Amino acid sequence: MKRFTHILIISLLWMLSMQAVSANNLQVSNIQIASIDNIGQTAQIQFDISWENSWRDTENWDAAWIFIKYKDVNATGAWQHASLNYVDGSNDGHTAPAGSSISTPADGKGAFIYRSANGDGTTNFVNTRLQWNYGQDGLLSINTVDIKVFAIEMVYVPQGSYYLGDGQTDAGQIYGNFEEGSSGNPFQVTSEAAITLGGGAAGSLGNNNGSNMHVVGGCGCLGDSGDDFNDVSAQTLPAAFPKGFDAFYCMKYEMTQQQVVDMLNCSTPAQQTTIADTSNYYPFFGATIATSRFGISETAGTYTTTEPHLPYVYCDWVRAAAYADWAALRPMSELEFEKACRGFEMPVAGEYAWGNANADLSDNFTQSNLSLPSEGIASGYSADGVSGNVWVRSGSQNMTTIARVGIFAANPANTGRVSSGASVWGIMELSGNAWERVVSVGHTMGRQYTGEHGDGVLEADGYANTPNWPGAFIGTRVTENIAVGYRGGGFIYPTTNLHTNGYVSSRRVNSSYYNTIIQDDGARFVRTAN
Repeated sequence: MKRFTHILIISLLWMLSMQAVSANNLQVSNIQIASIDNIGQTAQIQFDISWENSWRDTENWDAAWIFIKYKDVNATGAWQHASLNYVDGSNDGHTAPAGSSISTPADGKGAFIYRSANGDGTTNFVNTRLQWNYGQDGLLSINTVDIKVFAIEMVYVPQGSYYLGDGQTDAGQIYGNFEEGSSGNPFQVTSEAAITLGGGAAGSLGNNNGSNMHVVGGCGCLGDSGDDFNDVSAQTLPAAFPKGFDAFYCMKYEMTQQQVVDMLNCSTPAQQTTIADTSNYYPFFGATIATSRFGISETAGTYTTTEPHLPYVYCDWVRAAAYADWAALRPMSELEFEKACRGFEMPVAGEYAWGNANADLSDNFTQSNLSLPSEGIASGYSADGVSGNVWVRSGSQNMTTIARVGIFAANPANTGRVSSGASVWGIMELSGNAWERVVSVGHTMGRQYTGEHGDGVLEADGYANTPNWPGAFIGTRVTENIAVGYRGGGFIYPTTNLHTNGYVSSRRVNSSYYNTIIQDDGARFVRTAN
C-alpha cells in the first residue's frame, strides 16, 4: 500500500567540522572517525542519523542520501568529495544499524540509508558507519583532516512501465503534451530502449504536433521555438537517455537555500563568485515578489541564510547544475518527472501531482511561524480530500512570498496525498511553489544527456563539469541555460488556472530556455538506483 500521510515537514542537513547541527527533522549527530586502517587506507566515519515521518511499504520508501566532504586543515582550496568504499556483490565495509539498510552506488560518491522493513514514523539509526576509502582520494593520512557530513531526503521511485501524457482533449489546454503517435492517447514507456520522437506513426512519442511554443517578450530567452520534432518531423531519443522506466531516487523536496549555502561554504572564492552571481536577476512580476524571502548573504567569505527551509529561488540552470554536480546527483529528465508524479497509475486528464484535476485556487492562504522550521498554513487549508493544496498565485494574487518546502504536508488537518499536494510516491511540490528544471527531449543537446551523476567536484571557477549534461557548450562546462525546460508550475506566474503550467503533463515552457533568472526558478535532482 502506498502511503500519502507520511510526508510532513522538510528535511535537510548541514554538518560543520564534525559538530552536530540539526535542521528541522533530519539530524546527523555524534560524528567521529571511529577507526583508521593505515594499511588499507580506509577509515570508519560514524554518526547517528534520524528523521521524522519516514516510511517503507510494499512499493517504495524514503531514504537519506549521505555524502562526505573533507579538507586538510593546513590546506587551501575547496572541500573535497570523499570516496566511499564499494565492493561489487559483497560487503562494502559499512555498518547499517538495526532496522536499516545501506546501499552504496558503484561510484562510491555517497550512500543511501533507509528502513530495512515496512513501517513508518521516526527513524533513529544509531552508530551508522560508512567506510571512507581515503587512499582512493590520494591521501596518505587523515590525521589533520576535517570532515563535513551532508544528508538529503530522497524518495525511491521503483522500476516499471508508466504513461506519458494525460489524454487531454481540450485544444486550449494541450501545451505540447506527450501522446502516442498522433492519437491523443497517453504513451506507455515499457523499457529504456530508444524511442522515436514525432513523425506521427503508431508507437512513436508525439507532442500534439509541437504546440508547446511559448514566447515571453523581454526576458532574454535563448530559444522559444518549441520542440524540434512534430507529427511530420521525427527525431530519435537514444537508449542512453534516462526515460524513467528504471528505478531512481528523487529529492523529496525542492532544493533549499540552506543546501546552496552548504555548497558555497565548501567552495573557493572563485567558485563562490560564479555560484552566487546575481547579475542576471529578472523581476518578472515585481521585485518584491519572492525576493523578500531570498535570505542568503555573505560576510567575509562565509554564507548564511535567514530562510534555510525555503526553496532556493532565482535559480538558473548554471547554478542548479553546480549543486547537482557538487552533491553527486544528476538532472531529472522530463520523462522521469511524469513518472515521479503519477507512478504506475493511469493518467487523468488535467491532473496535478496529487493525482486529480482539482486544485484549491482560492488563493486565501495565510502563514504562521514565518521563517521558522514550523512555518505552516494558518488559514485557507483545504482538507476535503478533493482539491489539492498548491502554492501558486491565482486570480486575486494575495500571496506575495514563496513558501517553505513541505508546507502543506505539515498541516495538522492533512488527510493524505491530495491535501498535502504529494505525488503518488510521496514527493512534495511537484506542482506549484518553485519550478522544476528538467532535461527536455525537444532539443538536440537535451537528447545527448546520458544520465551521468555528478562527481562532487566543480570546475575551479564554480561550473558543473559532468559529461553530456545540457548547457555545456564548452567541453563539459555547464555555462548556459539551454535544453533544460520547466515543469510543474511556479509560484509567480499569475493565472486563474494552474493548468497553464502545473499539470503533470503540461509542456508549455518545457522547450523554453531563459538566460535570465526568474524569481520562482527552482530545482530538484535525482540519482539512478542500482
